[in-house]
Amino acid sequence: MPRVRTNPFRIHGVVTDSYFTDRATELTRLEQVLAEAGTKLLVYGPRRMGKTSALAQAIVNHQRRGGLAFLADLSTASTPVDMANRILEAAARALGTRWRDVVSDLVARLHLAVTLTPDPVSGFILPSLDLGLRSRSVEDQRGSLVSTLDAIEALARARKTAIGVVLDEFQDIHRFGGEAAEWQLRGAMQHHRQVSYILAGSEAALIRRMVDKGHAFYGMADQLEFGPIDPDHLARWIDSRMRRAGVEAAGVGARAVEAAGPGTRDVVQVARRCFDNARGAGKASAADVDLALDDVMAEQEPMLETTWNRLTVIQQNVLRAVAAGGGGLTTRATLDRFALPSSGSAVNTAAALTESGILRRAEARGYAFENPFFARWVRSRTAGDLGLH
Repeated sequence: MPRVRTNPFRIHGVVTDSYFTDRATELTRLEQVLAEAGTKLLVYGPRRMGKTSALAQAIVNHQRRGGLAFLADLSTASTPVDMANRILEAAARALGTRWRDVVSDLVARLHLAVTLTPDPVSGFILPSLDLGLRSRSVEDQRGSLVSTLDAIEALARARKTAIGVVLDEFQDIHRFGGEAAEWQLRGAMQHHRQVSYILAGSEAALIRRMVDKGHAFYGMADQLEFGPIDPDHLARWIDSRMRRAGVEAAGVGARAVEAAGPGTRDVVQVARRCFDNARGAGKASAADVDLALDDVMAEQEPMLETTWNRLTVIQQNVLRAVAAGGGGLTTRATLDRFALPSSGSAVNTAAALTESGILRRAEARGYAFENPFFARWVRSRTAGDLGLH
């Protein structure tokens, strides 16, 4: 019976340990912050670069050395109370493995109405703020978020230990009161001496404004920009992982990085599909990567087509121009070829598409697709509209 080859790549959720690679410099910096009470670091970079996985790996390494830390993902929060609940749940799960009475201790320090719910999987008792708080004023809700962070600081102080708190997508606090909310969050954190904070986010433009002179986080935290993994390292790692899993790889990593980069998750997603396709043959080449790219694109096609159909004509034409590459949006050749009314309208439309997360700024070419599979879809599915094949 042939041996079943286990896929050596993971893309769903947070990846750590053998499924995680590189980021040695970033991990060293993150772990230093987690270990030093009262320090603060702001980490920012585009989505799908592996930022959250790096944060999770840093926490794993810190905990293995006996440290205390946890990550709260704030990306789905609709209110400041939701943010507080995410932090409370993450704290209870992480600290509850060390201290049996941590939940009752936290609740006693909160001075807020709290509901306790047993987690059916782990058995942990998880605290959450009373649902009625979600209908209170935004100012009151932000106060509950500050109270939650204050309670963790008080807990760390009473236990005479340091606690590392990682807030992922922290910039969403801006939605709950703009700069006033940012200043309130800063006001709480700057007085905490036993808690170290890593504030991570993916909206680079907003975060850069938040740390500019005169704004809330100016001078409060060190900064770490999170860019792509070294492409040569990632290419070698992909080929090595495939070979160890029983599939001979020839140039797979390099082609995956070239076609799907710079996002780490996108590259690994293509490598994962390529491995699945090559299980039977036991070997894969760069040509197989292009088949994997088309497979991933086909999986996303319903979503991509829906996105395309919701766009205006000028937005669609700008995407065609960006997908085609080879020239700036404002050149006369590009304006004529893609029926763009003027250079001003082209730039303004590209800026709007960037704001909506479809495009991103790219130094070399001006703009690039946030999702490389959308770029491939636009090239392959809409080129015929212009008589291009």
